[in-house]
Amino acid sequence: MRDIGTQEIETDRLLLRRFTLNDTYAMYHNWAGDEEVTSHLPWNSHKSMEETGRYILQVCQTYQNPDFYHWAIALKEKDQAIGFLQAEIEKNTDCARLSFCLGRQWWNKGYMKEAAGAVITYLFEQVQAERISACCEGNNRTAGKVLLRCGLQGEGRLRRAWCGKKGITDLLCYGLLRSDYLRRKSMEKLDINSLYITNYREAGGLPLMNIMRLPEEEAFSFAGKLAEKTTSKNNRYGDYFARYYQKRKATEEWLYEKFCQGGGRPKNRHPIYFVLGEDPGFQAFYGTADSIRIPLRDIAADEISFTPRDSMHLKDMGMTEGTVWNKTAFLDMIEKSGKRVGEYIFSLPGFYGNPGSYIEVQLWNDDYLDAYINSDESTKEE
Repeated sequence: MRDIGTQEIETDRLLLRRFTLNDTYAMYHNWAGDEEVTSHLPWNSHKSMEETGRYILQVCQTYQNPDFYHWAIALKEKDQAIGFLQAEIEKNTDCARLSFCLGRQWWNKGYMKEAAGAVITYLFEQVQAERISACCEGNNRTAGKVLLRCGLQGEGRLRRAWCGKKGITDLLCYGLLRSDYLRRKSMEKLDINSLYITNYREAGGLPLMNIMRLPEEEAFSFAGKLAEKTTSKNNRYGDYFARYYQKRKATEEWLYEKFCQGGGRPKNRHPIYFVLGEDPGFQAFYGTADSIRIPLRDIAADEISFTPRDSMHLKDMGMTEGTVWNKTAFLDMIEKSGKRVGEYIFSLPGFYGNPGSYIEVQLWNDDYLDAYINSDESTKEE
């Protein structure tokens, strides 16, 4: 992480800036002295402006620490402080934990989502945080909605884990990983009329090939060589390969059968795998920039299939019905949802509590690879 401290952030309606002693009156009257507003906070409402002034003085003195992040949320047109947003840094995990508060006069106007969204962007892109988290009382539905609308995922409910001002209550936990943030950001640019698919591969891997196409003995021999020089974070070619091979074999038999049942006409028994759009998470996973991109419009509907997230995980979990789509069915689902492409993808069910944050694509005809591997539209890098 980068320790760059509380820097000014500007949004359409707000200015997120450092507190000054001039904010004492606004802070006390707008939220700090209001018992209803502070009812979900860990500290009691202030009894006087003097108490608020002492608090702001302490905050101002702490700004000299480069890992201190504490913003006043101010209306841009008046430079009036209407709330605060703080991020506490956990250095050992590169995690930033959010807390915030907004004066009741400005509730239900989208200000908190606007401020939190800007800070989340700042923490991921400038501070380089790996994870952002937040917790709120189980009965604080407003805070939970803000966090969800900012892209955080609900990660669980800790029952009777918090002693608040109204007694012991549940604690709701939310979180967002950097990889999911970057994936969502890349998907925001996707348009249904200009979709494309991207293939990533690790250094030393088979270029635009599927190891399952090799005879079994040759596949195991080649896997041993790949295991020695893989750049992937998950060495599937090492000791795990025997199990991986059997699971992948069963998965591709299932994919082939379901694709054909849906009207697919595969030219190969084993597909080449892509993701829809781009995926920074896969690029980081494979540890290489090698990729090729093909416009979806150029691929026939009966030569390509789609699954929500990883097809092998789908097969493992028994999610084998209605999860292999041809091009026509997939695009129809997006259009009927009324959502943008990226929004639709993230609304899909995920695995192990994770959001449905990418679409795996199976290409069943190598002719498209020959057409694009050396074209100007390809992003393949050597």
